[in-house]
Amino acid sequence: MCANLTVDDEGKRVLDTNRQEIGVVRDVEAGIAYVEPGPEMSDAIKSRLERDREITDGMEQYHINEAHVDEITDDEIRLQRL
Repeated sequence: MCANLTVDDEGKRVLDTNRQEIGVVRDVEAGIAYVEPGPEMSDAIKSRLERDREITDGMEQYHINEAHVDEITDDEIRLQRL
């Protein structure tokens, strides 16, 4: 699925393919969501996503682009298998 990430997606929970929450979208710019990882974000998922070079407020962020997204609902972004 080709999803369009917009500022309306800020604050949404990000779920992996098992529907486990792995983080929250903190910002969206030009079709890229910047996700603050939760404790459930595995090292395997982190290794497949690009890490933000600048750490914001001491928290790392990861980039999720539209190619990573399977579905966007009113309160969640569900990822494809990475």
